[in-house]
Amino acid sequence: MIKIDIAEQIAERVEIPRVTALQAVDVILDEMKNSLVRGERIEIRGFGVFQKKLRKKSVGRDIQRAKTIEIPETNTIKFKPGIDMRVID
Repeated sequence: MIKIDIAEQIAERVEIPRVTALQAVDVILDEMKNSLVRGERIEIRGFGVFQKKLRKKSVGRDIQRAKTIEIPETNTIKFKPGIDMRVID
């Protein structure tokens, strides 16, 4: 499922124009991104939790040149599924 599919499902269920539903999906995703950039935790009950996490620096290997390289620490997004999402078959 892609973003437009989500917007179409919303448009059908709520009986609003597809363009309006797509704008709503865009706003939701933008706000989620902005919250994560600020370091805030996003919790959607029954779905899961999104949280910004610092990935520690590590050492990798460049196989072609047979050298080790240092991978700097970076921020990443951690997702922990909610209970309702864990029981999906």
